[in-house]
Amino acid sequence: MGRAHVLSCVLSCVLSRMGRAHVLVDHHADPIGHLLGLLSGARPRFRDGCYLYVSDRGLAHLVLTRRGFSAITLGHVIVASREPSEAIWRHELRHVRQYERLGLAFLPLYLRLHTRHGYASHPLEREADGAVSLFDWRGAAAVTSPKAGDQG
Repeated sequence: MGRAHVLSCVLSCVLSRMGRAHVLVDHHADPIGHLLGLLSGARPRFRDGCYLYVSDRGLAHLVLTRRGFSAITLGHVIVASREPSEAIWRHELRHVRQYERLGLAFLPLYLRLHTRHGYASHPLEREADGAVSLFDWRGAAAVTSPKAGDQG
């Protein structure tokens, strides 16, 4: 029996105990998020179309708090070291939309931009904070152009 099958069985068991039928994997990064959440000893909750794991112990807590973060989004899965505030929840939901928009490109693009800009100036983080708009979320159009007078 392969690791993926075992993980699938564990996740199915946990989710069936939740008493709901939701799509377990909508995005390629979802299994990574579920694994991180489960390795942190958290039980998933379904909220706003996403799975939320909250744990003040385990792998996620260790990784997040060492880096000074309270949550991480992987596809449609949000893993948090504490119950997210409304502001944090909105921020993480914006990352979910970014994953949906960028697909397989999200993780490598995120890491590449992180090496170039760090966290505070990271374009995807700035968009998740609502500071800039990189996408027209209604459909096709692209990056918002700078305002007149802005230096680029």
